[in-house]
Amino acid sequence: MKNYFLIIFITIASNFSFAQTKEEIISRIIKVNSLDDWDGILNPKLDINGLSDNNNYYNFEKLKKISSQNQIFELSKHKNPIVRLYAIGELISQNNHSLDLKKIVLDAISNKEIIPTSSGCIIDRDLTYSIIYHNYWNHVRANSSKQQYEEDNKNDEVMYLQAINNDHLLKEINIEILRRDEDLFWLIYKRTFEIEKYNKNLKKNIIHLLYKYNNSYAFEYLEKNYPKDFKNIYNGYFDKHFTNAKFDNVNQIFYLFNLTKYAFENHNEDMKIRILEKLRTTDNWKKELSGIFKVQIFEKYNVNL
Repeated sequence: MKNYFLIIFITIASNFSFAQTKEEIISRIIKVNSLDDWDGILNPKLDINGLSDNNNYYNFEKLKKISSQNQIFELSKHKNPIVRLYAIGELISQNNHSLDLKKIVLDAISNKEIIPTSSGCIIDRDLTYSIIYHNYWNHVRANSSKQQYEEDNKNDEVMYLQAINNDHLLKEINIEILRRDEDLFWLIYKRTFEIEKYNKNLKKNIIHLLYKYNNSYAFEYLEKNYPKDFKNIYNGYFDKHFTNAKFDNVNQIFYLFNLTKYAFENHNEDMKIRILEKLRTTDNWKKELSGIFKVQIFEKYNVNL
């Protein structure tokens, strides 16, 4: 009988210790307050409990070891965004289909939450919707290369694009992004327009992204997929919208660079004249991408403003 009660006591104590340890790790993740990747350190400095005071990668790795998949799923709904995004990223890597990723991405887009991040020596602040989207985007690409053993960059890229075009969930998320009347992080559109062709009912939305937000990725997509209509789309944009565009934030400046690059690569003299005039009469691009413009446009094509 004594042994029986001893076993019960040990079991209860172990369960309590497990729960306490789990909550302690979550508290540490919240305290460190950063979504961190592995920093490349083989022997990181950890405390007596195996936790880090400055890199949450190690803290979440320990949390994973003592958490079931159901517990990780519950953490994907945690009120703290750092804990939540670690859990979402883990579930994506596990191909967990109980995760409503489309809703998660769209909710994150609506919230526009920004969190501290670090990857290697790069410390930044990133939008949660971009982090979640790129977790899944990278997952789709990684799955396509699991059977690939020899390095072939050209063939790899073709394979990645095929995987992205064939992924139903990613396409659904992209369609919802294209329907929104707002200008999201420019890199999201670069990924979104890797899809070769969307349904024609999105054509107006894509034209709207070009006309209202100067979206260069929409410009290239329309040129590729609607060649018969593109002359009218082109004239409508450059005659009515481009002239008055200010290109006064980071997104807009990236779009301006992409349009400039397109004009020179495709020897479009009309675009060159219009864009170079815009570069002469605006200054914001100089603050963000002056070095890139210098190397990839001005020096490459012998351009003097």
